[in-house]
Amino acid sequence: MKFSHKIFLAIFGTAVFAAVTICLVLNGILSKTRTNDFKDSYIDHMNLMAKTLERIEDSQSQIAFNAAETLKIYDEQGTLKSKNLEALATSLGLNKINIHSQTHLENFPDFDLAKSSVYQSPIIKAANSQVGQYTLVASIDGKRVIEAIIYFDDATKMLREMIQHDVDNLSVELIGPNNESLGRLHKEDFNEALDLPVVLKKSDGAYVEGDTMTVLTSLKGTMNKDYRLVATISTQTLEKELRKVHLTLLIVALSLIVFALWLSQILTKTLLKKIDVIFKTLEKITQTQDYSQRVLVSAKNSKDELDALGKNLNHMLSTLQSHQAQLLETERDRARSQIAAQVAHDIRSPLMSMNMALSQIESSQLEPLAILKSAVARVAGIVQKLSSVSAKPDEESTVEAPKLTLIEPLITGVFNEHSVRKLANQSLLVQGVSSRPHVWSVVQVNEIQSALSNIINNAFEAGANEVTLSLTLALKEWTLAVKDNGKGMSSAVLEKIFERSFTFGKKTGSGLGLFQAKAAIEWSGGTLEVQSAEGQGTTFTLRMPREKTPSWAPCVIEVNSDQTIVFVDDDKNVLNAWREKIQSMGLQQASFFASTEELRNSFSLSSWPEQALLVIDQNLNESTKGLEILGELGIGKRAYLCTTDFDDKWIQDQVKKINGHLIPKIWVSQFEIKVRTS
Repeated sequence: MKFSHKIFLAIFGTAVFAAVTICLVLNGILSKTRTNDFKDSYIDHMNLMAKTLERIEDSQSQIAFNAAETLKIYDEQGTLKSKNLEALATSLGLNKINIHSQTHLENFPDFDLAKSSVYQSPIIKAANSQVGQYTLVASIDGKRVIEAIIYFDDATKMLREMIQHDVDNLSVELIGPNNESLGRLHKEDFNEALDLPVVLKKSDGAYVEGDTMTVLTSLKGTMNKDYRLVATISTQTLEKELRKVHLTLLIVALSLIVFALWLSQILTKTLLKKIDVIFKTLEKITQTQDYSQRVLVSAKNSKDELDALGKNLNHMLSTLQSHQAQLLETERDRARSQIAAQVAHDIRSPLMSMNMALSQIESSQLEPLAILKSAVARVAGIVQKLSSVSAKPDEESTVEAPKLTLIEPLITGVFNEHSVRKLANQSLLVQGVSSRPHVWSVVQVNEIQSALSNIINNAFEAGANEVTLSLTLALKEWTLAVKDNGKGMSSAVLEKIFERSFTFGKKTGSGLGLFQAKAAIEWSGGTLEVQSAEGQGTTFTLRMPREKTPSWAPCVIEVNSDQTIVFVDDDKNVLNAWREKIQSMGLQQASFFASTEELRNSFSLSSWPEQALLVIDQNLNESTKGLEILGELGIGKRAYLCTTDFDDKWIQDQVKKINGHLIPKIWVSQFEIKVRTS
């Protein structure tokens, strides 16, 4: 992971952690505060209700007591019997007046006629489910009990209205001194009963359980009895408010995270700006090796560690630039010396071949000309390499490009060079090379030929009188073994044989031949191995990848007996070779021309005969090239370019572009023309 990413993640992670922590703490505080406020509001609400009930109960008790005293007076006056009890009860503010015998006192065990003239019961629930208070007065004769009953209908109505008005209040239940339920009021859609034994064990306060809250409140009656109110409250309103709090804090958290992302990017760029400048400068120097680059630093800010680092880096770059200039000059001088030695070594062999071939140029044989042409091509390649390697520092140097070419001519060319200049007692043989080249490979032609030539030179110069080149083929590679019958080499020499400047067995050796040979072969993707033993000769084995025969390289030309075929070549020997093949086949529709001018005089290129074939050289002794003619005709597969430059990549690409064929000129003598038979 990049350092800048680590810094960004550290800043962003810290900011996000802080934002989330703050929101979580706020959520906890606000949730707890709102929940406590909700509890406190209902605790206060129930306390107020309890006080109200105490005042109502006290007022009702006083009314009942006064009524009881009045009934006692009526009884003393003897007028109670004549009174209408129902009308009297209404006039006294009672709900009901009853006169019982003493046996009824069993229901009021706390009342003693002898000791108390007036007795008031606690608030109780009667058999008719009415909640009220019972006031008892003994008659004058002490044989009867006058019962004044007052029900708490007003209190019940008030509690019901409070429940209906408060959306969260689900039920209120009054618990008597003996923990019995004196009455329960609830909303129509709420019928859940409380587990009183469990609830009443709790002290006064509010308790949240699930989606409801239970509120307990105590109150005192006139008989100094303890009562409790138990309310069931819905927490839906509280939950809605808490959800709003959660949502608000979530939005705040997301906003803080987005802000932290933006701020982290700004801070990261600000903090790493100078580091990034230093990194890019070093990266550019690594790619270009240009030590003239410098890091911009502030001259005023002396306390900035990064500015101090930049100044030290600039000082180091200045030193490296100076050393680089000195090193380049030293390397340039040494390279010139090595180039001169390499060229002197490489060019010696083709020059000797040229000299030997020129001595035979007066003969009518073509072989000396072929040797001379091959040697000249090699010398041209060596000169090109010399020009490339010795180029000025500010000029672009080039390396010989690998070519898709035929291997047999490459080997034969080197073989022919050494054949014309070997001594009479020396033998040079070649095996496995077909008369018609057919092995394709991608190599640096001049470099591989120089490598083979160096190996053969070394063999003869080290005392061998017999050298054999053996070509063997496999599906995906070709192998060339160069075996000599020289004195061989020890294991100590074999370990150093491919090192630069190492030489053995030659008085004038430079130590460049085998070093250059191995480098050239490996550059083309091959390998060079050596086996030798003292007194048993030496074998160098060259292995190279083999390519498939290109689709544009035909094996044969097939024509109909009446089909027109045209040949154009400025080399009379080539035209004669084609003419002999045509005559041997008995073909009548064949034409031969030495130039494109002769071709144009006999054929109209704009109306080329249907199905006619054209076999034409590329480099004619005129400005027009063979590819130009084939491109103008556009006859596709009926186009054949016959040239010695068949391994030129540009020519190969152009032939593929026109969908034609390419015939190496070295194939002409062995190339086959067939007549189709019906």
